[in-house]
Amino acid sequence: MFSRRRILQLSALAAAGSFIPRFTLAQSTSSLVEAAKAAGQDRVVISSGSGVFAQLMDELFFQPFKKATGISVSGVDSVDSLVRIKAMVQSGNIEWDIAYLSPEEVSDEFKPYFENLGANCEQLPNVSLEGVDGSCFGGSAVAWDQGGLGLAYDERAFPEGGPTNWVEFWDVEKFPGPRALPNYGSPWQVLTAALIADGVPRDKLFPLDLDRAFRKLDELKPNIAVWWAAGDQSQQLFRSKEVVASAIWNGRASRLQAEGVPVRFSWDGACYEPMTYRLVKNGPNPLAAKALLDFLYTRPEAHAAFIKKMSYALPNKKAIELLDPKFASSLVTAPENLPKVVRMDADWINANRAVLSERWTSWVSG
Repeated sequence: MFSRRRILQLSALAAAGSFIPRFTLAQSTSSLVEAAKAAGQDRVVISSGSGVFAQLMDELFFQPFKKATGISVSGVDSVDSLVRIKAMVQSGNIEWDIAYLSPEEVSDEFKPYFENLGANCEQLPNVSLEGVDGSCFGGSAVAWDQGGLGLAYDERAFPEGGPTNWVEFWDVEKFPGPRALPNYGSPWQVLTAALIADGVPRDKLFPLDLDRAFRKLDELKPNIAVWWAAGDQSQQLFRSKEVVASAIWNGRASRLQAEGVPVRFSWDGACYEPMTYRLVKNGPNPLAAKALLDFLYTRPEAHAAFIKKMSYALPNKKAIELLDPKFASSLVTAPENLPKVVRMDADWINANRAVLSERWTSWVSG
């Protein structure tokens, strides 16, 4: 399955520049580094996205970590992470130390493949000291970049204002024109949008009423011109004026705006997508990996630099103070946005993944 970050290809974005922060290691990170070196661990292998995302992670975090500690970081593409980790476990040859995954990607089958970091991630002190509330995911993961899949409309098609929520997105009489929705392996996102359009409150969406959701989707299906499968494609649909409104990731919408394409993005009913890092059980460099994760939560200047380039929030709680207030208000973590988003029920999704995928594939191709 491909998630948002798996297919992130922001080729139009320039590299981050020459930001080289000055810093000293936090005491907790220093202790972990000393333990890692004593154990002969001088390298970390981490799956961490691709494209500009990977470039920024290397420049702003991995290279500074190496400079400060002498521990090198090798980033690998995170496409099909779970499949690759499963193959490693079955072969007994674990090559990765850290995996980059969304919360709903890790089913019960895969949970034993990752280390427990403590109920509040006590093994990584900077997560609680430097991170925003909720940075520890049940002790099995730490939050990293946070964004969402919301809806956007083309202001050229609706100069007086277009659809800003899913009810209006479904209203093709008031807001006429071709639409687009995603089809990249996470059907629950579109299903939640359909249920919101049908009047279900955001906090009552799960368990998903599939019959009701697909009935609502039946109404809109004739107006869906494109089922996009990649972030680049979702952007191109607006550049070419192929659609007047679409679901799109907020970072992609921000890049379009930076290009001068007049799209308006809405967080109302958007699917909240917090990506996480998980420590792979029996990885080759567990202490060095913990040192890196602990390090990632420090240095708000690096977090702010990343956020400015990608428009995805990072967890250091002091980073927001370094951003322009208007820009900060566009992020999912802004107080006016976070209450509007939909939080996925990962346990329900994983328990019903096969049924969801089978029914979705049958419906979208029918």
